[in-house]
Amino acid sequence: MLVKPFTQTRNILFLAALIIMTALPGQNVTAQRKLSLSEALSIALEQSYAARSAKEQLRMSRASAEAARLSLLSSIDLNLNVPSYTSTLSPQFNPITGITEYFSIQRTQYEANLTISQPVLWTNSTISFSGLLYKRNQISGANDFSDYYTNFALRLKQPLFVPNTQKISLRRAELDYDQALLENGRTVLDIIFNVTNSFYKLYSARKRLEIQRERVKQQEESYRTALNQYKAGLIAEVDALQLQVDLAQARNDLFTSESDVRLQESGFNLLIGLPLNEQLHPVLEDTTFKRVSIDTKLAVEMGKKNRVELKRALYDIERSRMTLDEVEARRTIRGDLTATYGLSKTDPEFDLLFRDTRNISSVVFTLTVPILDWGRHAREVEGAEARLRQARYYAEQEDLTIEQEITELVRKVESAADRVEVLNKAKDVARRAYDITLARFRVGNVTSNELTQAQDRLTNAQLNALEALLEYRINLADLMRRTFYDFEKKQMVDLDEWLDALNFN
Repeated sequence: MLVKPFTQTRNILFLAALIIMTALPGQNVTAQRKLSLSEALSIALEQSYAARSAKEQLRMSRASAEAARLSLLSSIDLNLNVPSYTSTLSPQFNPITGITEYFSIQRTQYEANLTISQPVLWTNSTISFSGLLYKRNQISGANDFSDYYTNFALRLKQPLFVPNTQKISLRRAELDYDQALLENGRTVLDIIFNVTNSFYKLYSARKRLEIQRERVKQQEESYRTALNQYKAGLIAEVDALQLQVDLAQARNDLFTSESDVRLQESGFNLLIGLPLNEQLHPVLEDTTFKRVSIDTKLAVEMGKKNRVELKRALYDIERSRMTLDEVEARRTIRGDLTATYGLSKTDPEFDLLFRDTRNISSVVFTLTVPILDWGRHAREVEGAEARLRQARYYAEQEDLTIEQEITELVRKVESAADRVEVLNKAKDVARRAYDITLARFRVGNVTSNELTQAQDRLTNAQLNALEALLEYRINLADLMRRTFYDFEKKQMVDLDEWLDALNFN
């Protein structure tokens, strides 16, 4: 009475396994491009969106900082009015008629005005030279009159009792440029880390696929052995059926692994700038585990020395201090000295325009004394002081955050290294246990359930060891990104090579 239910169960399970095995695609024979991590980084630094965007961002930062610096150099401007024509009615009082009459006046003027301005950084002054030359034609009624005019003047403008605004502007430009370079270095390390992280994920997916394929082969061998033993009457039918179901489950897991590989592959291709449908086979140059000795104190020191976040915070303190100086100077006693010396003449004849010119000169000293603003300036100073304190608090917090972050990351690296050592040993033990269990199953000393458990333990041990190794390497790469220090090579990260790849230098 028990044979029929077992036979029905066998038929159902066999049909399910047949459907899954029929749907299983053959092994992909499409040529795959082998790609190492160093090759992936080279491609990413040339073709990826992140790299191309970083190049343009650096160009913008460089241009902005350079423009601010060049604004403190001399400038030359030429204005031309060729011509300037006006026709108006001009009211004039006629003493003969005793009334105001309107006369038509037409004026045509050709004018050239040259201005050269030179800021003087050390004294916060500006020296400028202006040259004006024009010809004027005037027609009023029957009168037609032409003359020429020239004016050349040298002018000095010297602010007094105020901060040197030119030095402040130059320092801001220097800070902006230095920060742009720091951001550039951080961008390079971010690209390196992101590509490394994605590369290891793709490698992990590929290795998982290989492990699942190996598991399927193991299940196929176990099922064939169980089937022969069942036919020989050595094991019960239910043991053979159980292995048949395990084989179907292994192949189903293989489907999942293949789908994960395609997902990781398309994401990685998008990241480094390759066609989405290009199939890659990531290759690690060295798959052995080498524990890296990490000095936590050195890691924290390198992080604080090189991290963009902390340097940006320190720059913000300096910027806030300069802003406070400027705000404080807005309502203090201010002096402005303006001195002008030049030559000027007007003449109907152009040939006589530069003869016997007249000297023009002026000296003006303006003193501005603030008296009352109802406390507005005091509030502005209070706000600037608050911003300065806030910048200092943020820098202190950033310093502590970096220390805590790097210390925790070093612990993660050490923990991952411990896991790799333990799981590698567990993988070796699981391999030996599986081989022994398989040999015992072939002679009928163990059941199919025990063999399945041994296979599962081996698969899990292989996957866990792989994940621990990749986690260790990813954490090492993250530590390098956050400290600008390569603990494997025991040296600072040489960014020049990567900057050359990005055409940043």
